[in-house]
Amino acid sequence: MTRFSCAAQWLRRGGMALWVVGLSLLGWALAATLVSRHYQARQERAFFIDIERDPATEPSADPLVLGRIEIPRVGVTAMVREGDDDATLAIAVGHISGTALPGERGNMVLAGHRDSFFRGLRDIRRRDVIRIVTPELSYEYVVDSTEIVGPEATRVLDPTSGTVLTLVTCYPFKYVGHAPNRFIVRASLVAPLPAAASGGDVPRASGDLRSSERTQR
Repeated sequence: MTRFSCAAQWLRRGGMALWVVGLSLLGWALAATLVSRHYQARQERAFFIDIERDPATEPSADPLVLGRIEIPRVGVTAMVREGDDDATLAIAVGHISGTALPGERGNMVLAGHRDSFFRGLRDIRRRDVIRIVTPELSYEYVVDSTEIVGPEATRVLDPTSGTVLTLVTCYPFKYVGHAPNRFIVRASLVAPLPAAASGGDVPRASGDLRSSERTQR
């Protein structure tokens, strides 16, 4: 066998190996997407069942599900689950433990992937409406500001005196790989209203980033 034919053979083998790796990654991504969609659809159905259920009966939804986030103008709708680990952010928007709960005074912080649930944040702007819907109440927030910070800017997780919602995702949105910065949305509570008693639309109300860095792409 000549040196040229030997090199060509190794190139062919290398090419086949790359194809196998590429197909494996594609299969993994597809499987992850299907799991995420299935979880979201199942929890959304359970969510609307819980809105209508007798308070004396057990909830249908995952006990870690807090509610649903809706940002109508940019097309964001996703179930919100407690936690910001890899497993949680793969299937839902995550509530960072230790921060305020929906409608509670203080800073409620939610994290999500820029290439899935929080993709629409690239188009968000001041005065946009954000709703956090629970089986009991629909909390409406209005966007006050957006900013780009480094992963060390843990101040965005700090408690606040007012009722504030903070959304965190990676930035830039089109960056390939682990993005170097964080995109922050800050919004203030307007008022709560009772949640809808049917699926579909919910009535509008009037009016350590490093720990989540490993879970955001």
